Amino acid sequence: MRTSFRGISMPRGHGGRLYRSRISRVQPLSGPIVLRRISKTYRSVLDLSALSPATRDVLKAFGVERRIIERAIIRDLDLEIKPGEIVVVVGISGAGKTTLLRILIGACARLEEEKYRPSEGEVRVPDNVRLSCMLPGEIEPMFGEETILEHIASKAGDVQAALELLSIMGISDAVLYRARYGELSTGQKERVKLASLLAEMPNLLIVDEFAAHLDVETARRIARRIARLARSIGLTMILSIHRAELLEELEPDKILHVGYGRVYVEDRGSAPPIAPSS
Repeated sequence: MRTSFRGISMPRGHGGRLYRSRISRVQPLSGPIVLRRISKTYRSVLDLSALSPATRDVLKAFGVERRIIERAIIRDLDLEIKPGEIVVVVGISGAGKTTLLRILIGACARLEEEKYRPSEGEVRVPDNVRLSCMLPGEIEPMFGEETILEHIASKAGDVQAALELLSIMGISDAVLYRARYGELSTGQKERVKLASLLAEMPNLLIVDEFAAHLDVETARRIARRIARLARSIGLTMILSIHRAELLEELEPDKILHVGYGRVYVEDRGSAPPIAPSS
């Protein structure tokens, strides 16, 4: 049985939908990510030995010779992130957003370096966590001399899915598909890195400084699209942002306000599923 739509004959079976996404649903996290009594303190030693004699003399006159300095970035944080939630981390520069994301990444990726571990407390993560993450300048996707399309397709295992991911990120010019990463602008690089992370088909995505190098309108568009995608495929996302206007587009379930050693958790409740954009 066929039906007609403005002169176009279509099978009734597909319900009038002309395109089916090649980006499949992920296996959701099997349980919540749970942080209990998490604290992170940075400890440093103020030592005058490396300073010039004149500077040492001035500091000694003020009674400063050798001190241990401790700064609490996060204190006694209790947090539960449910499967499929979108969580946004906000706060001024230096407040501890990256520190919090490092702790989450460290627990999920089982990293042993000190900077990825809390000073106190426990982080419990589901056994089936599949993490993709980006901390600019620290943990990022690696690109070689392959073209952008080759890079994304090799991760996604499907050229059509790769094209769809690039389109979601606003990279839809065929000329750019042939480009190499080093030939892109700063904003294009940021969007391609996001596509690269999504091509790994994670069930948990953690990104620091999300959309930081994009103009306002592009950042809003990418935020809206990535939130829709996350809702449609069951992806849990934790993003730190610098722009308040992105909250409207991301529609997060939780907002984590980081500052002065504390994290205030604003729970907005579970947002309804959002249909993927066409």
